[in-house]
Amino acid sequence: MRDNYNPSIGQSSPENADYRLPKNVKPTHYDLHLEPDLENGSFGGSVVIHFDVLQDTKFILLNSDEIKILTTVLVQSSGKSTKIESVHYHELQQTIMIPLPESIPAGSKIRIRQTFKGRLNSSKKMSGFNRSRYIGRDGKPKWFGSTQGQPTGIRQIFPCADEPGLKATFSSALIVDQGLTALSNMDIASEEKISSDKKKVVFNKTPLMSTYLVAFVVGELNYIESNDYRVPVRIYATPDRDIKQGAFCVDVGARAMISHEKTFGSPYPLPKLDMVAVPGHAGAMENWGCVIYGEQYLVSDESDASAKDNLSKAYVVTHELAHQWFGNIVTPSWWDSIWLNESFADWATYNAATHIWPEWEPWSEFVAGHPNGALNAYQSALALDSNRGSHPIEVPVNTPSQISQIFDSITYAKGCTILRMISELLGVEVFIEGVRLHLKRHAFGNATTNDLWDSLGTVSGQDVQKIISIWTQKVGYPVLSITEDEKSKTIEILQHRFLQSGKVPPEADRVLYPVYLKTKTQQGIDQKSQLSSREDTFPVDLEFYKLNAGQTGLYRVSYPLSRWKNLGQQLYSSGLLSPNDRVGLISDLRAVATAGQTEIHTSHLFAFLSHFKNEGNYFVWRQILVCLQDICGAWLFEDSSTLAALKRFQADLMSKVLGDLGQDLWSFKPGESYKEQSFKAVLFGNAAGYEIVKLTASYLFDQFMDGDTKAVNPNIRKAVFRIVLSDPKLSDNDDNYNKLLHVFRTTSSLGTRSDVIKALGHATCPTLVQKTLDFANSTEVRTTTDRNAIFSALSGHQNGIDALWKYLTGNWDEIVGERGGIMGGRFVGFCVQGFTREGQLREVEAFLKRQKGNGVEKFEKFLEQSLDAVRAKVGWVERDRKEVRDWLRANGYYEDDS
Repeated sequence: MRDNYNPSIGQSSPENADYRLPKNVKPTHYDLHLEPDLENGSFGGSVVIHFDVLQDTKFILLNSDEIKILTTVLVQSSGKSTKIESVHYHELQQTIMIPLPESIPAGSKIRIRQTFKGRLNSSKKMSGFNRSRYIGRDGKPKWFGSTQGQPTGIRQIFPCADEPGLKATFSSALIVDQGLTALSNMDIASEEKISSDKKKVVFNKTPLMSTYLVAFVVGELNYIESNDYRVPVRIYATPDRDIKQGAFCVDVGARAMISHEKTFGSPYPLPKLDMVAVPGHAGAMENWGCVIYGEQYLVSDESDASAKDNLSKAYVVTHELAHQWFGNIVTPSWWDSIWLNESFADWATYNAATHIWPEWEPWSEFVAGHPNGALNAYQSALALDSNRGSHPIEVPVNTPSQISQIFDSITYAKGCTILRMISELLGVEVFIEGVRLHLKRHAFGNATTNDLWDSLGTVSGQDVQKIISIWTQKVGYPVLSITEDEKSKTIEILQHRFLQSGKVPPEADRVLYPVYLKTKTQQGIDQKSQLSSREDTFPVDLEFYKLNAGQTGLYRVSYPLSRWKNLGQQLYSSGLLSPNDRVGLISDLRAVATAGQTEIHTSHLFAFLSHFKNEGNYFVWRQILVCLQDICGAWLFEDSSTLAALKRFQADLMSKVLGDLGQDLWSFKPGESYKEQSFKAVLFGNAAGYEIVKLTASYLFDQFMDGDTKAVNPNIRKAVFRIVLSDPKLSDNDDNYNKLLHVFRTTSSLGTRSDVIKALGHATCPTLVQKTLDFANSTEVRTTTDRNAIFSALSGHQNGIDALWKYLTGNWDEIVGERGGIMGGRFVGFCVQGFTREGQLREVEAFLKRQKGNGVEKFEKFLEQSLDAVRAKVGWVERDRKEVRDWLRANGYYEDDS
């Protein structure tokens, strides 16, 4: 604790502390001046905060973290200035208390003027004012400055009322070196030379906005501009990046803004839109008018990237620009409603993509998972919300740590799934009209979830809150268990909460969800039937039926075994089951088998998958491969003969689709669609058990290393690197590994660097695993995203999992001090979630118990989720181990039976 701690601020225990600011004053405007010293890693500044006094008050409480306050002056409306001799810090709550010399009556207007200084953080921290390295115009290393305010980073830059509901206007100025470009939310009002080497850049006043959206960027920058939108859309990048490679994303940006503005029915209110490629930045941040991205999202060569990566870039850009309305014009009142930002940006992304790039089939992209990478939206929502460590979409949060941990698949993917569900129910056009009304009602202000339901209800004439609020307020979703009655031609549907790790205790199974069944039969889709009780009976054509047509509902379906067998025979009958339907069946059957609460076992899943040998759809194959990946991940620590049998089963399942493609599998022709390219890429990347693919990967790798970098198409470059490195014969001094490291250090291609990063962790030799870990934690790996990509790959094989666990336990104090928030939580998850055995689980639980009170709370939610995922795998393997062996042996996949 620094200076004089005042106990009136709150308790020192995080469990008892109130982290919210009092409502005695309200900020209305900030005059902010900052002077970053990029070379020395520090900054100084001043701020004048204008307040309306709402209650008689003797103090003002502001958020401040890691800032040293130098001076504080109170200025009253009369003009009287009073110096405040000291302020009281509360480090736990990240606040300062400013005592006032006298009680200020309600209705007054006052100003607080403060000077301060702080430090520039490493870009890996991703919070506050950060600095990172780039190569300047003179060919020498330079420092780049950028800010990250969300969720609680702005308080590390200047003292403020750092809550999303406390909107104000901002007038800002930066003092920077003459040769640098300075950017902020608004356009430049004036630029003045103040010394031989310094200039002052003054920005125009912002509209009302939340503090976390305040942004500053300082560095040598070039830009490319699109004038296709009614205000300039620019991409900025440092001189060591080819700004022409931003052409794809600046076009995406302009098209996305046009689409969003048309959809939301309200104009983008700022005079410019800048998108900045920031060295060392992970992900992207939607700062109003000054959106920042990792370089790979804006200025990586479109022709040097896979179709999947180009789609990902387009989606990331479109998502961040949707925030210019949802999040920036209308902002959640508090972080418990942050889903209104993130899930709406996701929904708007898929909606915009449907109109701009319909050939991408965006909602099918949403529904299907993706192997060798994060699950896509719908599948990630189903996965995380079946975890005992899940949380409601609307979840109470108080501390900065709690806030950081809710930026997960529930906030993004489940929220988007719910929005898709309600848009289908109301009709998309009606839904959009409700969204427009919501934005109009709350423009430049704040809103809650109920405010959205009210707007949708006004437009639709339905009680939307009654229909949908339970889905956002309660954790989890149901599994619908089906019992068929041949005589009455009916099905009885029983709903219970679904948990991946097995049995649901009664206290966790009290919620009854209103489920729109969307039953598909040969006659069409029943859009009206709803299950609103624990169980009910419905008439249905038992010749063929499937619930959740198109996979628009957030629930699982558990059919009787006989129905699963029938559905396996009907997969391709007269177009009854769309690709999304087939994706849903695979996903549901895998989940039901894993949970182990029915007669369904993994052998039935194998038998069902065997019907897909003739499958020709890209999205369906993605889900098949996700399913196989899940099985292999759960069985990872089993005997080698069983693992080999699983690989043979996968190779057999893929044999026809690979045989049909032949050499076209790794040959890409001009004009091939996104789906064609991506289909071949996902098959190639998961066909290492197919000998010709291994030989081809080795041949292409050698050509690449001999200097013919065009020999490996970007769609399969990562897979080629991975297949070569994952060869178990790789030795600890293997030349291939060292060659890839050399490529990483010398190439100018962001796409190639990214592919190397994602491949290195697949080397399984213990010495190379340690080398990879050391590399991941070196200064060569600049972003948290890249580090986590390495850790993710390491978590996919035995030696990597063991090494990650050893690293975590041996460096706990350092990890707790360095990592926080969602990126740090993901890292800790990678160190835990690969385990599959009971003994491993007990070891993890014992270690975490010993660390209670020593930083565990920073990752509490992530650890809880990772441990439940491990428990699910432990139970699954224990239950089905023998049966899996028996099925694989009976079907000829064990080598000793051939």
